[in-house]
Amino acid sequence: MKSVFLSHISHDIRTPINGIDGMTNIAIRHFDDKDRVLDCLNKIDSSSQYLLSLLNDVLDINRIESGKMIISYEPMDIRSLINNCADIVDSLLIEKNVEFVKSFGMFRHPVLLGDELHLRRILINILSNAAKFTPDGGEIFFHVREISADSGKAVYCFEIEDNGIGMKPEFLERIWESFSQENSRNYSGFKGSGLGMAITKKLVDLMNGNIYVESEQGVGSKFRVEIAFDVGVMPDFLEIQKKKEERHKQEICLKGKKVLLVEDQPLNMEITKSVLDDVGMDVVTAENGQVAVNIFNNCADGTYDAIIMDVRMPVMDGLSAAKKIRTLPKNDAPTIPIIAMTADTFEEDIKRTEEAGMNAHLSKPINLEEVIRTLNRCLS
Repeated sequence: MKSVFLSHISHDIRTPINGIDGMTNIAIRHFDDKDRVLDCLNKIDSSSQYLLSLLNDVLDINRIESGKMIISYEPMDIRSLINNCADIVDSLLIEKNVEFVKSFGMFRHPVLLGDELHLRRILINILSNAAKFTPDGGEIFFHVREISADSGKAVYCFEIEDNGIGMKPEFLERIWESFSQENSRNYSGFKGSGLGMAITKKLVDLMNGNIYVESEQGVGSKFRVEIAFDVGVMPDFLEIQKKKEERHKQEICLKGKKVLLVEDQPLNMEITKSVLDDVGMDVVTAENGQVAVNIFNNCADGTYDAIIMDVRMPVMDGLSAAKKIRTLPKNDAPTIPIIAMTADTFEEDIKRTEEAGMNAHLSKPINLEEVIRTLNRCLS
């Protein structure tokens, strides 16, 4: 099972990368068309978010199966979510002659309480399979409607239908099993991890929903997902404006603050420095932990307001550098905020940063809002 998984996982990862690469090429070719470039950038962002969610689900399959996956209940706009899913599918169909038909009903309760990330994962799993198994000249239908509402709950139905290659009856009986793939020479060109439908079923179950599938080989497949959500409250315009003003105040508070940014990858360095520059921070860079220790040790007390430190670096890693900084004979060495910024995101990784003397943990890819919140929290 492990060998099958490792040999086939590349397809699921390459799918959103293909969307990112395709949209990047379109944006380059139409650089002078502002609207076209903006549309491409939005679809690149959607595909990259899907790639991240895919990676997280693959890494978390053991957590899902052991019952440790927690479903969150946060306000989400179903209109925004399904349009985001549709954008991802559009990017997957760039190189194919497949018609993608969207039919979204009138939603009486568009704002719901639910797990937006995992609901998107459910829909994208099914939609990406439809895109993968529908040949040129085919059609994919994506229907979403609110079918009932009662006692503060709204039941939504998501239907995804295609006229692709379909599945054999015997495979339908084990479609929800981990690493399950149809073994047929007719399907040899369609590789995948074999985890998509297993994860989809488990996530639907965790949301107390139901999923149904009908399929006929050579005719196509139809998936239907029904989930009941608690009805949320429509975001108030004044509340949204208040949050924007609060973020602006936070950015002003960071303006002029001096930060030591430690990162060995030039592209990651450029991205993070740009984010910090945009909020007005004074950024000094170091390419590894040893350089960072030397810079901090040789500057006057109070020169830096914070240190943002990658963990995995050559010469000296971030954990060792943080420990070294905390022992330096400087007045601000024990107190300067050191923030880990790393792709190591498991609980044991976060615990190691805490044990090394770091004050907070930021996960890559970085999120601007989270960076601002974390810096303000640490600096205050």
